[in-house]
Amino acid sequence: MLERRRHPRSLSPGFTLPAVIIVAVAMLILAIGLLSIIGIERKTARSFADAKRADLAARAGLEDFNALLRAETANDDYLVIASQSPNVENNSTKEAPAQLFVVRGEGGGNTVNYRYLPLFSSKELPQSNGKVKSPEIEEVDEDDADFTSIKALPWQDAPRVEWIPVQDSKGETVARYAYWVEDMQGKLDAKTVGDPDKLVRNEWPFPASGINAKPTDEDELKLDQVAIRVLDPKAVENTDNDLTAKIVDGRPLMLSPGSIAAAAGFKAPLKRDTRTGLLEDEVAAALERSVSPVSEPYEERATVPYAPGISADAAGKPKLNLNALLAKSRPSAVNEFASWIETGLPEFEDRKGGFPDDYLRTLAANAFDYADTDSDPTQSFGGNDSKDNYRGLDGYPLVSEFATTFRWADVRRENGRLYAVFSVGTFPELWNMTDQTVSGMAQLSFETDLTFQVGPIPSISFEDLVTDNTVAAPVAVEEEGYKWQPAFQVTLRPNEIKVYACRTEFKIDVGSASDFIAGPLTLAVNGAPISADGGSGYRFRWNGKMVDQSRGNMWRRSASIDFPREPRQFSTANVPAHSLSTQPAAFGPFDNNMGDPRMSFYHKMQQAANQYPENYSPNRRTVRWGTIYSSDGATKPKVYGRVLPSEWPDGGHDFPYGVRPPPGTALTNPDDPSYTSGVPNPEKERAPMRLSNRGRFYSATELGRTYDPVMWRPTYAKQDGSLISGDTNSLRDGSLPGGQASWPDATSPSSATESNGGGNTLRIGRAEHQRFAVKTKPGLHAAHLLDLFHAGKGSSDDLGEREGEMVDMRGAVNLNTATADTIRALAAGMLEQDPRLCEVPSKNHQTTNQMAAPTQNLEIGAPKQTKIADRVAQAVLYSRPFASAADIASAHDPAEKPVFGNREMYEQGTKIQWTDSAAEEVFARIYEASTLRSRNFRVWVVGQAVYTPPEGSGKPVEVLSETKKVFTVFADPGERKDDESINTDTYRPRVTHENDF
Repeated sequence: MLERRRHPRSLSPGFTLPAVIIVAVAMLILAIGLLSIIGIERKTARSFADAKRADLAARAGLEDFNALLRAETANDDYLVIASQSPNVENNSTKEAPAQLFVVRGEGGGNTVNYRYLPLFSSKELPQSNGKVKSPEIEEVDEDDADFTSIKALPWQDAPRVEWIPVQDSKGETVARYAYWVEDMQGKLDAKTVGDPDKLVRNEWPFPASGINAKPTDEDELKLDQVAIRVLDPKAVENTDNDLTAKIVDGRPLMLSPGSIAAAAGFKAPLKRDTRTGLLEDEVAAALERSVSPVSEPYEERATVPYAPGISADAAGKPKLNLNALLAKSRPSAVNEFASWIETGLPEFEDRKGGFPDDYLRTLAANAFDYADTDSDPTQSFGGNDSKDNYRGLDGYPLVSEFATTFRWADVRRENGRLYAVFSVGTFPELWNMTDQTVSGMAQLSFETDLTFQVGPIPSISFEDLVTDNTVAAPVAVEEEGYKWQPAFQVTLRPNEIKVYACRTEFKIDVGSASDFIAGPLTLAVNGAPISADGGSGYRFRWNGKMVDQSRGNMWRRSASIDFPREPRQFSTANVPAHSLSTQPAAFGPFDNNMGDPRMSFYHKMQQAANQYPENYSPNRRTVRWGTIYSSDGATKPKVYGRVLPSEWPDGGHDFPYGVRPPPGTALTNPDDPSYTSGVPNPEKERAPMRLSNRGRFYSATELGRTYDPVMWRPTYAKQDGSLISGDTNSLRDGSLPGGQASWPDATSPSSATESNGGGNTLRIGRAEHQRFAVKTKPGLHAAHLLDLFHAGKGSSDDLGEREGEMVDMRGAVNLNTATADTIRALAAGMLEQDPRLCEVPSKNHQTTNQMAAPTQNLEIGAPKQTKIADRVAQAVLYSRPFASAADIASAHDPAEKPVFGNREMYEQGTKIQWTDSAAEEVFARIYEASTLRSRNFRVWVVGQAVYTPPEGSGKPVEVLSETKKVFTVFADPGERKDDESINTDTYRPRVTHENDF
């Protein structure tokens, strides 16, 4: 609501001294103009004086506007928002005009305050408040003499704005002006966007959607992929029409704000609909409303916005450049990244739930390892009890299944001694979850607490003997508290799964050659039949760095082995990041997980034992055959013990299982050749983990690829809509509860846990976990990272531009004021970041070689209803004004459904199977092509020379002369200071075009 104040405009609170001075100068010009015409013939002189006075009044209005810009936009953190002006005509068929405000923030956290300055003539200022919102504009009666209507755009109602008086030295009002401002940056820049040769947005594997991958110059424009062609209502998403070519060819003719339609080839006379004021040709009308041919290019210093949840210590300061951080020493970069989040988003770490390590530094390591060019993890590990640990995920494999075999191989008598020979095999199944080929040296620890008694020797431990070169071969090396077996070379194609073998032979002297070893031998777990007290597990090193482990270790059972009779071999298996338990009971209770191996490094609960060989899936996506594909539910398998990335919170694709190998027996080793037959070729397009490895960030939105190891106990919905939280053992005998198609998000009822997690990258451009949503608790939304970090000019070949503070704003559209057609053009285009995007026609599993629901190829673009990207545009219009990237990412429809990355926005709904890259693609396009402020305006000014009758006479103001001017104004940042801030001493908005109207 506009607050009524009696102060004249130049003295209104919030208007700074420069504004007062400039308007005063304009008044002085008026006075000089009046003196200069004394002596001219009276009648001619009066007419000339009135006209000159009206013209100078209009110029004073322009200076009033420019003064406000100088005072309030000499920075990079202001906003420009709009309020819809109330219709001034009854039953109007025209659009309600927008009335603009500059918004300035201060403070931070939960005490942000915004003040509003109208970009139209007004003597009142809206009240300040703690949330950006569009001020209410009071409808003004047509007969209110203090206001006037400015009929600027033929398809809009005329906004009512207030007269600002100009007084002479006697205090008498001799002239007045009124103005209304149009945001030219709420339109598409005709000279920047659109390329008839680029109908398809950037395709996978290029990591950034919607921006030119090539260095920007006059021929390679940053935003040339913006789909300006969709301004044609007949355009379809994946084919061309000639509109883009017409605009590109007509650029040399685009000289003024009103030249767009003619330059695009539309011939005069252009007829208008008398009812709506729009041009009758739909394409010409869309061009006139939503395209600007005169927006000036500029650069901006990437600046942290003022928004709830962002601290006052960061708001208004430069963002950190991800490329500059990437170039620094990795420990320094990790610390700076994490410290900046601690400063700017002090509550962001609360996202982690039960995550046991340094959450913010883990995010930093994951982000840098995504972008760098090597495959080595960014890591600091001081033991599992350290809270300072972090591990980055890079181009290396992880343990997806783990098996151990204990074989009584022989009894030998040599040189008068009796020897028992045992072979212990540790078999890690390694999964290269990335879309890159990985190659390096792998190394596995030897950890088992199984002991046994032979003859007079009461207790023999394999783990105690593995470093003894007289007993074990090969010999393990003890380092960092673990015993490491010899390293072995690993090369894995993208998304390939393969079993590797590490065997150790133990030749144990058990007595005189005349002695006899009675079998069978019982392998016990610390003298107990079953245990998980920390003695069994694995650690996995890659090129000398520990990158994976069974943090909570494993359950192991006692067993018997014999020689030469059966059982000669005992085998045991575990599936990391699946079922976890604190109890040895055969059926739990368990905490079931989705089988994401990236989480076993963090889970503190013990890994449950897996039946071998019935439930073992060597060299393949994990499927616990003997348990989940039971005869009573073969096509709807139970949830635990399977790896289906399509059900993970990120989404993904279920790559084929292949031909099921013969199950074998306990004597069948995990690396048996029979287990390698029928294995499908891996597909990098279906890999669950995406790396760039380009040595740069093209866009800060690539932070959405960062693995997010949040750990919250799932909260499930029953069929009746009520929630179940806590122990997940109920999942053991069924599919995902409540008919859910994916693992649930972290919600408000969710509790922190040490045993649940997986399948999450940072949600930047799709629906955030409900627990971290902006409305739930400001400062936790992942998209807030875009408010703290940027990528400079990420496509540039110039290192200084990539790592600098400036970003290219040429063609950037102000989302706070953009038209629906403009937003559609930013969003439109087929989804190209997921080459395996598909539809699931049935949830029933195909159990011959897929072991997942069958799919069929699908091509979709931005969500639409009647026009391309219509749902996106409507949600943006409904949700604005925006103060931050997190606000944009949270855009929703009137039903409170998020629009970005929400499958419910599409016709196929939850049948869509896609990756997080595709889900976040539309948001990335819009974010890279937009801003929340403007520097290009059109100012419509009316100036009048007036005679004001004496007060109390009852006579109306007499208009002696009137001038109507329209100015195109560019708030040019000009030459900046050394720190890239705007030089307020030289900052001057400039007029680039003017005309009468």
